[in-house]
Amino acid sequence: MSDLEKNHSSHASTNSTDSISNWDDLPPNFVPFKATDKPPAFEFSVQDLFQEIKDNLGADVFDIPFVGSGANHFGLHGRLVDGRDVMIRISRYDVNWTKLYKPTHKDAATRVEKNLTQVDFEAKVYALLRSRRDIKASHLLYHRLPVWQILTNTAETPDHLIGRDIFVFEKAAGSNNFWSLDELKNREILAQCARMRAALFSFAVPIDFAKSWLHNSAPGPKVMPSIIAPTRDFAISFISAKVEEMIKNEGDVIGWESDHNVVGPVAFNAKLSLLRLIPVILPLDDPHGALYRLVLEHGDFGIHNMTITDAPTVTSVFDWETGHIVPAILSDPRLMVHCDLEVDEHGTPIISRLWDGMEAEDILEFQEYANYYYQILAQHAPDYLETIKMGKDARHIWFALTAWRGADPEDYFGALGLWADQRYREHTGQDR
Repeated sequence: MSDLEKNHSSHASTNSTDSISNWDDLPPNFVPFKATDKPPAFEFSVQDLFQEIKDNLGADVFDIPFVGSGANHFGLHGRLVDGRDVMIRISRYDVNWTKLYKPTHKDAATRVEKNLTQVDFEAKVYALLRSRRDIKASHLLYHRLPVWQILTNTAETPDHLIGRDIFVFEKAAGSNNFWSLDELKNREILAQCARMRAALFSFAVPIDFAKSWLHNSAPGPKVMPSIIAPTRDFAISFISAKVEEMIKNEGDVIGWESDHNVVGPVAFNAKLSLLRLIPVILPLDDPHGALYRLVLEHGDFGIHNMTITDAPTVTSVFDWETGHIVPAILSDPRLMVHCDLEVDEHGTPIISRLWDGMEAEDILEFQEYANYYYQILAQHAPDYLETIKMGKDARHIWFALTAWRGADPEDYFGALGLWADQRYREHTGQDR
């Protein structure tokens, strides 16, 4: 759904420029909806979808002005006969389509369970944030989890919708990926984003919500410490559990099973070095109680997941499917525009994810945007950047763990282990 600006009229003979799919026309009578690149995986009955919406929202869909797709979902702008405009998000894949999975039932069950948890968590986040107008999470009207029909799994595409998750939102004004040629408008967008990011960082996650969802929200560890609390001890256990989860014992699988990598002696020693360092680097002094409180992260915070009007006004933040909960010391303030506006370990604004051929004047322009975004963020959440600075070593470990994509585990974790040994010596004056 994050590519909704790449769309087409539902009654026009055009194909979208979506890099994932080329779209057939959606005829006026709403016959089965297809993507031309990988049929039949993406085919579903639009009539059934609209009937489900009518059953739950009490009004017929009479028009679909735009259709788009993202990596995991289709997005449809729907108009209801009662005057409401909605955004309909439906999964690209059906969990009952067995070609999605490896042959074993266990693999299928694991993947489906992960999908169900992610969908349920996202819906709970919209409910949690509904009253927080300063964060502007999309207004969810209806959702349904996919239903896994174990006995009816088939190699053919199911002809019903029950295996797809569905979200229906109130459509906010504006479009995603809005970015202007007017520098003042862009600065206004950045200021609004900074205020929303500050509000999210400052939002007090209810402890019961955190206890229910911490172990189910990646990239956190799957096995949580027994006591979940906004404390230094929990943060130590949280990061240590992630290390233990990723680097097990020598000879155990590390990363994706399909990569056929196992934990070698270098990676295992790196694990020991990291576990030794973690209690040393987490600050004892937390005068304002800011470092270890639990915070909610969007996980993909950027203009591609926001609706923005030409005024400009940011009207909603959507796609919380990668949302998660972490101790504040591990919070990531980055904003994604045409490149990423982030901070280094010292809290200094930098830019990353530069595009090919990005010229010096563009780099300078976006560096100024980064400076401005973090200036406003610091005004509205004064402890945010200070938290980042105080947690620089813990953050180095955390983001190194979550950034690893499976290549060369001995080299990757070996380098991290050498860094950990050096930092341990610097902190303690001891080699061991």
